[in-house]
Amino acid sequence: MKTRLIILAAALAVSLPLSAMAQQQAPQQGQPTAAEQAAFQRDMEAAAQYRLPNDFLPRMTATVRAVQAANIAPPNAPNLSLAQTIDRTAAIPGLAPILAAHGFTPRDFVMGITTFGLTEALIQQPPPPGAHAPTPNPANVALIRNSPQEAQALMQAMGGPAGPGQQQ
Repeated sequence: MKTRLIILAAALAVSLPLSAMAQQQAPQQGQPTAAEQAAFQRDMEAAAQYRLPNDFLPRMTATVRAVQAANIAPPNAPNLSLAQTIDRTAAIPGLAPILAAHGFTPRDFVMGITTFGLTEALIQQPPPPGAHAPTPNPANVALIRNSPQEAQALMQAMGGPAGPGQQQ
């Protein structure tokens, strides 16, 4: 169970730049405004409904590894919208050619990794009844559930724990 929570935390840290980090910083900066909360909800709904391509898991895993091999760090964008994160990602020197080589645009990359992390989180820990959590795209849920080893490989590439004692 602890491994699953670590994986969930890794996915959220990488894929949901607006969620937990924004909420963790909220007490220091004051509560988010109603407009900021609404924008966050729209972004999470957009990510939840974004359709991952059927070859997403192995392609994103290869992309993440290539980005890491090139020593390119993702943007530090804890309080940015998805659109701002996409713009910041597009501006990272050297990243666009790596993404293009793997069939991603900056938008595809950010939306895909966000959607994957959000969907994986909602699969691993469904929200309680009455929570205002987005409903993930059923095709994405099926993709992840039908390819647990590929999903695990992506989680590991994203910085999740690895090793023989890991639960799947």
